[in-house]
Amino acid sequence: MFDKGEMVFYKNIGVCKVVDITKLDFAMDEDQKYYVMESVFKNGVNYVPVGAGIENIRNIISKEEAEKLIDMIPEIEAEAILDLATKEMTEYYEEKINSGDPLDILKLTLSIDRKKEILAEEKKKFGAIDDNYLKKAIDMLFEEIAAAVGIEKEKMPQYIKDRTGYNFTE
Repeated sequence: MFDKGEMVFYKNIGVCKVVDITKLDFAMDEDQKYYVMESVFKNGVNYVPVGAGIENIRNIISKEEAEKLIDMIPEIEAEAILDLATKEMTEYYEEKINSGDPLDILKLTLSIDRKKEILAEEKKKFGAIDDNYLKKAIDMLFEEIAAAVGIEKEKMPQYIKDRTGYNFTE
């Protein structure tokens, strides 16, 4: 159970704030309570039944966990996945994104970023699928870390660079 005012990570949506726990006039079950969650970094309100769909919501990581995650970046050996067919690559990316696990998402981000770097060195095109998943993974990662450490999401690339020396490819 989550409390009003709590920051949570809602899978595939991102960081949300629980602004209310209430019954909804327009719900089919008038006795069902809902979490009313406002997206912190995007526009939108989500209504999630209390007790149902809870597997898609978790507390955001702590400031200490976020800093530890960032500090791991130089140690992570990101392997660029260059040999998968489009379908398998998409399935792999989806699996990692849908895990909602910050470490999995970080590793995926670094892996796709490494692929982008390699392809640029070889003067090859970075594919749209890779680009879309890189943006999605970075967005999810930066949202949660920014919320945990209390900085603006837009400042995340510089924050990471200052802490680790890692610079995401442009």
